[in-house]
Amino acid sequence: MRRKRFELMVSERDHSRVLVGEDIGNERCTDLFLCLPGLLETRQSFSELVEHLGPRVRVMTIDWCGRGDSEKLVDSHHYKMSTYLQDLGLFYAYAMGALSNHDRGSRPRIHLVGSSMGGLLAVCFATQKPRLLGTVILNDVGPVLPWTGVLSLMTGLSSAKTTDIKQSGTLNASRLAEELNVDPQLIRAVQQPGHLDLPHETRLSGVDFSTAFAAVTVPMLLLRGKNSEIINNSVVNRLFELHPLTRIHECAQSGHPVAYNADVCHAILDFTAKH
Repeated sequence: MRRKRFELMVSERDHSRVLVGEDIGNERCTDLFLCLPGLLETRQSFSELVEHLGPRVRVMTIDWCGRGDSEKLVDSHHYKMSTYLQDLGLFYAYAMGALSNHDRGSRPRIHLVGSSMGGLLAVCFATQKPRLLGTVILNDVGPVLPWTGVLSLMTGLSSAKTTDIKQSGTLNASRLAEELNVDPQLIRAVQQPGHLDLPHETRLSGVDFSTAFAAVTVPMLLLRGKNSEIINNSVVNRLFELHPLTRIHECAQSGHPVAYNADVCHAILDFTAKH
């Protein structure tokens, strides 16, 4: 299977940094899947999807800043979702350039596959109505993040840090960061309120991104973990209200996020083929 590493240069005020990704699979395919990792994930979280989809279509993966092979941020306060959204714009532009050599008679399309936080970034980017965008695939994330789900995610992270502290005897997250292959500063940054700096409303039900979801005009597929604390029936109902074109693939015995097994990948291919 064809695999090609690429690097994107991000120019900032007084320096530049590098984002690293991979271009995988059928270079002639006019359907290109851009994979957007979750909060503390690297592009390796899509290895199973790449295994299933790579031989048939074209897939691109990326490491957000401070994750995997991409460079760390000089100022850890800049680890926030608006930064990743800007980087997504650069990633998308690169993907459009990769499709520019297709025959005029073809219909090249880009599909965004976002896991958890990556799904929120996909939705926010889709509101800009980028050219060539075909569909958005959301891995277990919807227009509302219930407080119970947010608490569960943060508790899990804190528990991992506590275990690390007990083992190392020092108050740091270096061991956890090493296991996840991320910048140690990122572990702290993602738990700060400023990290979630995309437009949203804080409600009794949770963190609400309804405005963004309502503005998406392309079809969306939600991969729902049946045991997920992020997607409950209330979130599903709200999603249908905001975006009637949404389709749902429920994954039994799955939590958050959903694994990209053969059944899930088949659902993704079937959905994009019909839209």
